[in-house]
Parts: sequence; C-alpha cells; structure tokens
Amino acid sequence: MAKLLALSLSLCFLLFSSCFALREQSQQNECQLERLDALEPDNRIESEGGLIETWNPNNRQFRCASVALSRATLQRNALRRPYYSNAPQEIYIQQGNGYFGMVFPSCPETFEEPQQSEQGEGGRYRDSHQKVNRFREGDIIAVPTGIVFWMYNDQDTPVIAISLTDIGSSNNQLDQMPRRFYLAGNQEQEFLRYQHQQGGKEEQDNDGNNIFSGFKRDFLEDALNVNRHIVDRLQGRNEDEEKGAIVKVKGGLSIITPPERQARHPRGSRQEEDEDEDEKEERQPSHHKSRRGEDEDDKEKRHSQKGESRRHGDNGLEETVCTAKLRLNIGSSSSPDIYNPQAGRIKTVTSLDLPVLRWLKLSAEHGSLRKNAMFVPHYNLNANSILYALKGRARLQVVNCNGNTVFDEELEAGRALTVPQNYAVAAKSLSDRFTYVAFKTNDRAGIARLAGTSSVINDMPVDVVAATFNLERNEARQLKSNNPFKFLVPPRESQKRASA
Repeated sequence: MAKLLALSLSLCFLLFSSCFALREQSQQNECQLERLDALEPDNRIESEGGLIETWNPNNRQFRCASVALSRATLQRNALRRPYYSNAPQEIYIQQGNGYFGMVFPSCPETFEEPQQSEQGEGGRYRDSHQKVNRFREGDIIAVPTGIVFWMYNDQDTPVIAISLTDIGSSNNQLDQMPRRFYLAGNQEQEFLRYQHQQGGKEEQDNDGNNIFSGFKRDFLEDALNVNRHIVDRLQGRNEDEEKGAIVKVKGGLSIITPPERQARHPRGSRQEEDEDEDEKEERQPSHHKSRRGEDEDDKEKRHSQKGESRRHGDNGLEETVCTAKLRLNIGSSSSPDIYNPQAGRIKTVTSLDLPVLRWLKLSAEHGSLRKNAMFVPHYNLNANSILYALKGRARLQVVNCNGNTVFDEELEAGRALTVPQNYAVAAKSLSDRFTYVAFKTNDRAGIARLAGTSSVINDMPVDVVAATFNLERNEARQLKSNNPFKFLVPPRESQKRASA
C-alpha cells in the first residue's frame, strides 16, 4: 500500500512537472525569435480632433516583451477623452505641448476656482478638481493601472504621444490583450480588432462603447441624480461615431492651473547650481551600497549580525509567519470604512490592516445594503473580485471595456459572481438587507468611483466634463454635483414612500 501511494505521488509529481515544463517552454519559445522586423502601425482610427494608430500586440515581438504600442495625434483644441487601462503605461511626448490629468481615487481635489469666478452666472457653483499638469515635448508620463487619464492640446502644433502599455505587469489580471476603458463616446476601442483576431468571434453590438453605455438608464439616473437627457449623453447615445476618442473643444478648455513660469533660469544661476548639486548627490554612491568585492549574501549577513533592518520595504518590526495575526473581523465591525444610516455600510481589510495578506496577495470587502439602496458604478483598479451573496438579493450590472453589459441579473444568497479587473459594477438591493463578501486578488485592492462625490467625473474640470460628454456647462455641473454621496446611495424619496 505504501509503495502504491509512493508511486501515485511520484506519478502526480511527474505529471505536474511535465505540465509546468511545457508551460515554461511555451513561454520561452515565444521569445525564440529568428528574425526581427521594423514594424509600422497596422491600424488607424480617425477622430474629430486627431487619430490613434496601433501596432498589433499579437505580433511575436510584442508578445515576447508582453507590451503593446500605440500612437495618438491631437490637433489644436483637441481633448483625448478620459480612459483607463488594464495595465500601466509610459507615454512619451514626441511633439507638442499641452495639459494632462490623472484621477487618483480618494485623493483630494486640490485645484479650485476662486469664489468670485462664477459671479454673474446666477449661481454659487465653484469647480474643483484634482491637479492638472503641463506636458511638453520630450516628457515621459507614467500612468498607473486603472487610473483615469486625459490629455489636451492648447497649441497650434499637433501633439504626438507614443504610449507603451506593459500588459505583462502583475497589475494586469486580465488576459494578455491591452484594453482601453473609455468614460465617454461611441468610438471604436483601438485594440478591439486584435481581440477579435485572437478570440475568433465578434463582440455584440451596443448603443455605445464607453463604460457607462452598458448600464441601464434607471441605474444611472439613481446613481447620479440627473435627468434622462444627461444620462443619454453620458452613454453616448446617438452620438456621431466620427467624433471618436479625440474630440474638438469649441473655444478651447478653461482649466484651473497656476500661471506658467515666464522664463527658465539661465545656466549658471543659483537655482541651476542647486539642481546640479542635487543631481551630483544622486550620482554619488550611497554608504548603504555594497562595498567593492562584497556580494549580496555577505551584505545581508552583515546587516543581520548588526541587527540592522534589511532594505526590502520592511520597517524592522515585520511579523513572522508563525506569530502573524491571522484573523480580523469585518462582518460585525463597529467602525465601517463607508457608512450611511439610510443606505448601508462597507468594511474592507487589506495588508495594511492584516499584514499576512501581503504574502497571500488577497484582500476582502464586506458590504450591507438596505432595500432600494445602491452602491454606485465603480471598478477595481488592480484586482479581480469574486462577490458572494451572504443574505438577501440584489440586482447587479457589470460592464466591460466595449461598453457591453456582461451581467444584468439578480444575485441571491449562496451565489457568487466574478467581476474582472476594471469591469464596472453597480448594485441595488432588492431585500430589506442585502449583505455580501467580496474576495479580491490584490492585497491592497483599490476602487475608482464613476458616480458621486470623489468620483472620476467629479474630480475633472467642469469644462473637460462638458467637452467629454457633449454637455452644456450647467449640465456638466449637474453631472458633477447632483449626487452628494460618495459610494452608498440611499433610496429616492419616491422609493422610500413606496416601500413604506
């Protein structure tokens, strides 16, 4: 019996090793290139304000490096509509100058209009948004995974921006295909044709191709507290497809930014000397670095003997696996992270709360919704989410990068739903109390809201919102400010009366 068990274990190990070897070999074969080619873009998508060109990411050269490449050209007064990607990007500005913005969830809106700026327009509304930056030729712009990004050209010279997307990054938990999740418009997703080639089937048609177009109107009306006309614009309904991902802004954008410096400091000035000294310090070898001839093992041993903290991001007080805290209650917590007495509560646990999750690369969220309350459309920046219903039932909607509804059904207790990274999701409770737990595949999973205060829309300049969604300025204000809630939205008054 023991021999049979040993033989079985040996066979299982052999099969596992063979499968692992085949997988490793297939990955290695991807990079056994016998010839390299100088490649040009093979796809061109024209827009009202410019064009986007892409290289085929299925090409073996790109597959070997696990990257994708694209090039955007923006004419004067052209805005590249806000979008986010399933992998980090590096953008090189080959030509031109302009503005760009990124929306980081939970960061403050630090740019705001002075109080007197809206006088004479019949209201007290003052726009505020996250920081807007200036770019110029030669710049590298780093865009993290899942962060909403937009750019604008305010000069006569066309802006040419080359974007490399690192789809092999561990932050990308979808497949090895770059995806752009647009917040507005009815344009073609620039990498969609390659996805069709790879999958061998076409995506279903939809009324729009942005992240809002897959949600039902009543969901967005409730989430944003706006009328149907604004929702239709939000979803890109009946928009001319030729407007595309890069739109023209009539009269240009009005953006809150500090005044530009009039001139650079001449070579030899005190500031230039200070900058040179800083560069010299960075180039000088640090006393923390290894001595010549000392290998990393000796250095590690020397640090351990002296009781010094090793430089791996730990603070010297890290827990060991044997004594680590392995439990934290989130289901009955008296200190939820998000709370609204009329809507519900949300509690999350990450590696910041429970350090052992850093090794598991997992985190979790517990939520509870009252009847007809909802959590607003949002997406997970860096994780897939497996949502399990604990009690009650709720209607959930999930939307993919092509603006297609991939789920619009009830989720009942005892059932689970997988929400892939970056897919937008919203839910409305149909029970007196709907509770769920969501397991997330990142130890510091983060979300970005698509509606409400501190949402990606609320954190953009009002003129950018107006130009993005083809709205009047007062409509853009409504879109930004009509929902005063961050994440949990109570039932509307009519729904409260009906349920009573």
